[in-house]
Amino acid sequence: MTYLKVNVDAPIQLISAGEFISEVPWKHMSRSIENFELILGVRETVYIREEQEHFEIGEGDIVLLYPGRTHGGYQESLPGVTFYWFHFDVSTTPNVLSNEEMKQETRAMDAQLQRHGFVRDIYIPQCVRAGNGDRIHIIVNQILHVANSHYLTHHSVNYLFTSLLIEISELALSRLISSPASPQGNVSFNKIIEWTRIHAEEPITVTDLARKFNYNKDYISRLFKQNTGMRPLEFIHSIRINKAKELISRTDMSIRQVAEESGYTDEKYFMRMFKKIVNMTPSQYRNAYHKTFMNKV
Repeated sequence: MTYLKVNVDAPIQLISAGEFISEVPWKHMSRSIENFELILGVRETVYIREEQEHFEIGEGDIVLLYPGRTHGGYQESLPGVTFYWFHFDVSTTPNVLSNEEMKQETRAMDAQLQRHGFVRDIYIPQCVRAGNGDRIHIIVNQILHVANSHYLTHHSVNYLFTSLLIEISELALSRLISSPASPQGNVSFNKIIEWTRIHAEEPITVTDLARKFNYNKDYISRLFKQNTGMRPLEFIHSIRINKAKELISRTDMSIRQVAEESGYTDEKYFMRMFKKIVNMTPSQYRNAYHKTFMNKV
């Protein structure tokens, strides 16, 4: 595993971006390019190698390919394979860290964070699983829309793309940097959060959460408020609406279908919740980010 270290005092330059879809069995061509390529898996699996390293890019997987290295497919992908791709460049000589160098970097960073509370660089792992995929997919669709909307502001898409890289860096760093010692209660709450995320599209109630983890309803509510700033049902709605935003921006599903996929059986109730949280209707949100460059070769 390697990590690309990049300073983000200025935005990263995005060269091109798009969504690839193949309706037939497909295998990536062999090539070497002069810029970085970031690939985010959406559907089915992309089988790609870089030199002697092999990657399987499934839904939510992110892989960074380096310039000057030969990469290409080593196995056919199934029909329907879909992924987002981004070609970008950095303004300085790339600083690539090995796994051991990254460990040393995180130890120094941990001390720096405790003194200053922030860092000025981002760290992009060569491969990572996007645990917070909904948020990443939303940023991706905003990037693709702006990239194909011919904005007058020169750096408009570069700032959005940099925010995507920051999101990926934060995801990777959160798994590397040691966090301050936390009470056992917070460890237990992490399990509650993960279970809630997985089951958010089901008809969960506060009572269900309390029974699942053997707490009373008031205690569960206090835990959520202290750790997320939201009550349990507010947190569940936020997960559902993020899922809806991703479906609206990435698919041509009807609003009714989006509501059902996001965990709402009542379309009108879904539309009210969406408007309350996003400050626009689902249709307005879809119209706001609908321009995407798609390729099939």
